[in-house]
Amino acid sequence: MARLAAQDVQFARGTHTPALAINNKQKVIGVGAGSAAVTPAGATLRWAIPEDGAPFMAWGQRAAIFRRAAHPEAAKLYLNWWLSTPRQQSGTGWSVRTDIVPPTGIRPAWEYPNAHFAEFPRFMADRAEVERWKQTFTLYFGEVEGAPSPGRLGLHPGR
Repeated sequence: MARLAAQDVQFARGTHTPALAINNKQKVIGVGAGSAAVTPAGATLRWAIPEDGAPFMAWGQRAAIFRRAAHPEAAKLYLNWWLSTPRQQSGTGWSVRTDIVPPTGIRPAWEYPNAHFAEFPRFMADRAEVERWKQTFTLYFGEVEGAPSPGRLGLHPGR
């Protein structure tokens, strides 16, 4: 971790921050950003999938309707829309549906043996390990700062 810290790595809250740092000429590479798997026309940044076997993590987003949801029918409508064919085909990345063909330029996510689908949920399930990593990063890099990603409610919606 000391060798990583010596490379002037910057950690900031929000999936948009790596792109901001690159566009503002503060950094030449960003890691851990949310982005399109296929670079849209006219984009100034390119998201890269490691083809050489270097590991990366890909996972399907989780969604659920709470048993005691205030508006379960609205939640069902939302999830049905989110998983609908038009919505799943409208992105520039992978769909969680196996019947949706990914955009030109990428293969289905599960065809990348280096995607490590099971690793992220496994890591997150070990809360003690997550806390150890969090404390280690804080020790070397300080507290993560910044607002949540734009459009995201963050840890405390309504505050």
